[in-house]
Amino acid sequence: MVSRVHGTATAMQNVTESIVYYKMFALCSGAVADPETATGVNIHTTGSIHDESQKNFEIIVQSVGLRAMPVIMNDPLAVANVATEGATEIAGEGYIWKFAVERADYFKNTGPNGTISDVGFLVDELDGIILANAFTLKTKGIDQNTQFMVSEF
Repeated sequence: MVSRVHGTATAMQNVTESIVYYKMFALCSGAVADPETATGVNIHTTGSIHDESQKNFEIIVQSVGLRAMPVIMNDPLAVANVATEGATEIAGEGYIWKFAVERADYFKNTGPNGTISDVGFLVDELDGIILANAFTLKTKGIDQNTQFMVSEF
């Protein structure tokens, strides 16, 4: 084992300020019934870097992390209907992913351009991201398949 040398990077966790929790709702046909062959925003986590759904999830985590890296997060949970779990803009079978960042208002857009909301930057910056299964995230519009919201926990 290598001992730490002054100036060498090290893995550690420091939580500062306040923790703000978020939820991501993603539509995915087959998420509950058959996650291996599900279509849509399939973010079923498997732990295998060769699995397409795992790659999809990692693309989303990296995309969120470009503005603020989550310090707390869970594996996405498959649900029969995201609307019954709190989604207000989309409904159907899919996934819920919860995460937290360590400072308030990282994703808040107060204007004058873009989506004005507590999750405005997530909505604007992740709209159009192409996943490993060639499916495109749509965070707004009539073909919306993903929704973000601030959560209590």
